[in-house]
Amino acid sequence: MNKVLFRFNSFSTRLSLYIVLTAALVFSFTFAVIYYHSYHTLKEEAVSRAESVLEGTINRMDNILQQVETALDNTEWLVRENLEHPEQLYAITRKVLENNPGIAGCAIAFEPDYYPQYGHYFSPYSYRSNDSIRTIQLGQEAYDYHYMDWYQIPKLLDRSYWSEPYFDKGGGRMTMSTFSKPIYDADHRFIGIFTADISLKELTAEVLGIQPFASSYNILIGRGGAYIVHPNPERILCETVFTATVGMRDTTVRQIGKAMIEGCHGLATLQNDDTLSYVVYGPLPRTQWSMGIVCPHRDIFAALDELQPALIGVFAAGLLLILLICILVIKRVSTPLKRFSDAVVEIAHGRLDAPLPRIRTHDEMQTLYQSFKYMQQSLAQYIRELTETTSQKERIESELRIASNIQMGMVPKTFPPFPERKDVDLYAQLTPAKEVGGDLYDFFIQNEELHFIIGDVSGKGVPASLFMAITRSLYRMIAMKQDNPAEIVRALNETMAENNEANMFVTLFTGIIDLKTGELSYCNAGHNPPVISDGNDTPHYMKPLPNIPVGLIPGFEYTGQKLTLRKGSTLFLYTDGATEAENQATELYGEERLIKAIQTHIGKDAQTFTLAIHREINAFVGKAPQSDDLTILTIRLTDGTAKKE
Repeated sequence: MNKVLFRFNSFSTRLSLYIVLTAALVFSFTFAVIYYHSYHTLKEEAVSRAESVLEGTINRMDNILQQVETALDNTEWLVRENLEHPEQLYAITRKVLENNPGIAGCAIAFEPDYYPQYGHYFSPYSYRSNDSIRTIQLGQEAYDYHYMDWYQIPKLLDRSYWSEPYFDKGGGRMTMSTFSKPIYDADHRFIGIFTADISLKELTAEVLGIQPFASSYNILIGRGGAYIVHPNPERILCETVFTATVGMRDTTVRQIGKAMIEGCHGLATLQNDDTLSYVVYGPLPRTQWSMGIVCPHRDIFAALDELQPALIGVFAAGLLLILLICILVIKRVSTPLKRFSDAVVEIAHGRLDAPLPRIRTHDEMQTLYQSFKYMQQSLAQYIRELTETTSQKERIESELRIASNIQMGMVPKTFPPFPERKDVDLYAQLTPAKEVGGDLYDFFIQNEELHFIIGDVSGKGVPASLFMAITRSLYRMIAMKQDNPAEIVRALNETMAENNEANMFVTLFTGIIDLKTGELSYCNAGHNPPVISDGNDTPHYMKPLPNIPVGLIPGFEYTGQKLTLRKGSTLFLYTDGATEAENQATELYGEERLIKAIQTHIGKDAQTFTLAIHREINAFVGKAPQSDDLTILTIRLTDGTAKKE
C-alpha cells in the first residue's frame, strides 16, 4: 500500500506534494499574518477596553460632580429666599447633606460684615462626622475663608468653580475638593459663596475601582499636574507628573503630562525602565483635571505568547494530514475525470448522444455523472426548442410587418392629398409605439366639404390595430352618407358598442369643413381638444363638449358643435401620444410645451408645420422608448399664398 501511496511518478503523489508545498507557504504566510493581526487586534482590544474603562470612569465621576452642582443649583433659590433670616441658613446646609449622600460638606460663606450682628465672619457649615452631620460657624480669625482659593477664585472669575484638592483644616478635617457657586443679592451684587465638598477618599475609590488588566493602574492629575489619585499614596498632592519622572530615561511621561494638562484625549507608549506600557488618557471637563490608565504590555500579550508553540504544532500536523488526504483523494477522483473529459470533448463537437462513463459510487462523482447526463438532454431539448422558437419568431415578425403595411395602407398617406385645390392644405403623420398601433386618422372631400377624423383606440398592439381598422372602415362608410358629425359618431357608437365583449373603446374627434364658407361642424367623443388659430390670434385649445368615447354605452346621444374658420386658420389635431410623451426622467411633454411649439411654427405650410412639431416632441423624448402611439393631423385653410419653409 505504501508503494501505491508514494509512487513519485504518479499524478496523485506529485500533485499532493505540490499542494503540500503550496500549503506550507500559505500556512507560513497565514501564520505570520495571523500573528501580526492577532498582535494588533489584541492591542486594539486592549486600547479599546482601556478607553471604555476610562470613558466609563470619567462619566461616573462626571455624574458625581454633576449631582453636586445640581444640588447647589436646586438649593440656591432657598438661600436667596432666606437671606433675611440668617439663622435658617444652617438648616439649609444641613439639608443639602441629608439629601445628597455624595456631598461631604456644605457651606454658605458671606462677605466680611455682611451680617453685622454676627461679626466679620459668617459662614454656616455642615459636614459629615462618622455617621452623623454636624453644623458649625466656619469663619473665624484662625480660619479666614475670605482668602481661600475656593472663595477667591470663583469671586474673581464670576462663575462656578471646582477647586484643586486640598486638606481642609477649618471644618471637614479631610482631603477634599470644593465646588463653589457665587451668590448675588436682588441687585446682582456679590454677597458670598455657596459651596459643596466631596471627599478625595471617595473620589480615589471611584477612580481605582475598575482596572482593565491585572497589573494596570489609574491616575488622576490636577490642573498643574499634581497627582490627585495614584496607586502610590505617597505621591498624592505631594508630587506632580513632572517631578515624579525626573529619573526616568523615557521623556514620554513629561509629554503625556503636558497633553493631559492641556485637556487632550490620547494614547501613548511608555517605556518605564524595563516595562513597556500603553497609556490612555482623557480630561474631566468640569474640573479641568485629567485621568489616565496605564496598561503593561506583558499583561496584554500574555495569551498570544502562550499560543505560539501550539500554533507551530498544529501547523506541522496539518501539513502531514493534508499530504495523506491529497494522495488518497486525488488518486480516487482523477481516474473517472479523464473519461468525463473525453466525453465532454465529443459533446462539444456536436455528438450530444456521446456515451458517459458509468459511476458506481454514490458520491459527488455520481452527481457529476447525473449533471452531465442532464446537460446532454437539456442541450438536445434546447436546440430543438430554439429551432422552433426561431422559426415562430420569424413567422410572427413577418406577419407583423404585413399587418403594419396593411394598417398604414388603410390611412391616407399621399401628400398633398388634394394637389388641385388651393383652398386647403393638409398633412398627417402616424407613428405607432409597436409594429402596429391603435391610432387612426382619415379625410376626404365630398360636395365641397372636407370630412376628417382622428382617433385613439384604448390599448396598443394587435387588438388595438384591429379595433382601429374596424373604426376607420365604419367611419368611411357612414361619413360618405352623412354630413352631421354628431350623427356619424352616434352611428359609430351604436355599431361598435354592440357585442363589444372586449370592452374596448376609441376616443374620436370628427368634423366637416364647408370649404366655401369655412363653417366647421364637429363632434368630440372623449378626445384631446384640438388647437386652433386663425392666423392672427394666439393658438389656443378648443373647448369642445367631451361626450364619451365610442363603443362604451349604446344609445348615447352625442352633441355636435359649429364654428366658422377664416382663411389662414389652422386646425391642429393630435392623440395623447403627443402630450403624454415621456423623456428619460419620466416627465410628460404636456399641453403647455405643445402650445409653445405650435406658437413657434404656426404660419408654415401643413407638412412643414407637422414635421416641426414631431421633431420638437422627439427632441424632448430623447433616448426614452416611445410609450404610446403618436398621430398628428394638421388642416390649414389657405388663400393660395402659403409657402413651404
